[in-house]
Amino acid sequence: LLLAGAMWLFLERTRIGAIVRAGVSDAELVGGLGINIQLVFAGVFAVGTALAALAGVVGAPILSLYPALDFEILILTLVVVVVGGLGTLKGAFWGALLIGMADTFGKALAPQFSLFLIFAVMAIVLLIRPSGLFGLEGLEA
Repeated sequence: LLLAGAMWLFLERTRIGAIVRAGVSDAELVGGLGINIQLVFAGVFAVGTALAALAGVVGAPILSLYPALDFEILILTLVVVVVGGLGTLKGAFWGALLIGMADTFGKALAPQFSLFLIFAVMAIVLLIRPSGLFGLEGLEA
């Protein structure tokens, strides 16, 4: 949680965070201001890679590897992004908490229906808020 808060502060309250957000919206305009947006995006990719490596180190003692693990994690990631809403870090954070809790409760109460519970939560959220919990309205598909 501390790392998520630090990342949010970095992206929302610093000059580099503003450049990253502006570059995502209009890379050509940011490049026209004399900022090397390709270098900024490479830095963002490097930070994302470091965070993924940290997640692997933290999760390695808890998770065991098996052939379908990548598919399971990708499905959970997709559900988290859809539930939280596209375009917001806050949505990804709260979506991850909601889906993580639904997955944990599902596995504790009815393991055979835990995957169903995750998709049921996603369906309920999308019925109430079609763009996700904190999704930007203009990004609906």
